[in-house]
Amino acid sequence: MTRFNVGGTSQWLFNLSQGLSENEIENLLLVGECPKSETEDSRLSKIPHKKIIGLGPKNSLASTISSFFQLRRAIKDFRPDIVNTHTSKAGVLGRIAAFSLPNRPTIVHTYHGHVLSGYFNPLFERLIQAIEISLSLITDFFLVSGQQVLSDIKKARIIRRSNVLNIWPAVADFSLGDRKKLRASLNIDEVRVVVGWLGRKVPIKRIDRILDLAQARPEIYFLIAGDGDSVKETFADRFKSNALANVIELGFTTPSDIWSIADICLISSDNEAMPISPIEASLAKLPVIGVDAGSTREVIIDGDTGYICKAEVGELLKALDKLSTNKAEREAMGLAARKYALEKFNPSSSISRQIQGYREALAQKSRRN
Repeated sequence: MTRFNVGGTSQWLFNLSQGLSENEIENLLLVGECPKSETEDSRLSKIPHKKIIGLGPKNSLASTISSFFQLRRAIKDFRPDIVNTHTSKAGVLGRIAAFSLPNRPTIVHTYHGHVLSGYFNPLFERLIQAIEISLSLITDFFLVSGQQVLSDIKKARIIRRSNVLNIWPAVADFSLGDRKKLRASLNIDEVRVVVGWLGRKVPIKRIDRILDLAQARPEIYFLIAGDGDSVKETFADRFKSNALANVIELGFTTPSDIWSIADICLISSDNEAMPISPIEASLAKLPVIGVDAGSTREVIIDGDTGYICKAEVGELLKALDKLSTNKAEREAMGLAARKYALEKFNPSSSISRQIQGYREALAQKSRRN
């Protein structure tokens, strides 16, 4: 894994590592370092891992080459049956390192999402696609988070065989905090409707949409939490003259805290796999409003656990108005959301599904040999 920053993929890997250990499957996470702009998830210390210097993002070419040889040595020393790579940079270097070994292990790659669109210019996106197609030739099996992500990858001609399994994240239930005290700490009274957003504050997440909604509905509070650059610095012009006073930036916080405060969860991104934060919000009995992107439809059941909207502020406003003005609907959707999340994303079934994928990968490689 490229780095273990605070976010959904790190949570996924943490739960997977613990689940494998509980099933008596020895595992070791090889992981790069976080850049200074990101916070490393403290749970890394609780799972077996080894730091690979230079594997993290924003490193020099020399550091990246060094990380490749560190990966190769670590895999050779650990002698695993399976190497399962995650995220883009680690996915490239890890698969090549594993493939270069004599008597190589079975190679599995997990697509938690993809960077085939929305992140880079078209020329660079085509280069990424070409690299992924090439890497597919040395990959024995794929695990893909969500049917839409799988459809996108097949459309890009990266996966064309039957060596793939659709999986979903393991998200454990959790206890909520003291709503009244948490709201009081932010000077938010009990009657105000609060919308919560939790994620990495990067351009693809489209925080500008949250600010548009906040500007249109000043009576509603909007909480923005997560790792990354300050929203008030990135969008400084929009906060001048006390504008957007209803936007509160929390920085790093826990799902327990933000979903205890909020009444509604919002997903504004242009590109998602199967996002973790709305699953956590669902467990907290919150309805979710989300842009129709990636596998969001597999997290939100439109009209039942929340609303799926076109990527337009006007459409998001319609959904927000429905929920913000109708407490009974919020509560009914919240109950439905929790029921769905408990059934779909419980750790036991998710880990079992991923172990099933590993067994299929071993069997397919054995048949080809």
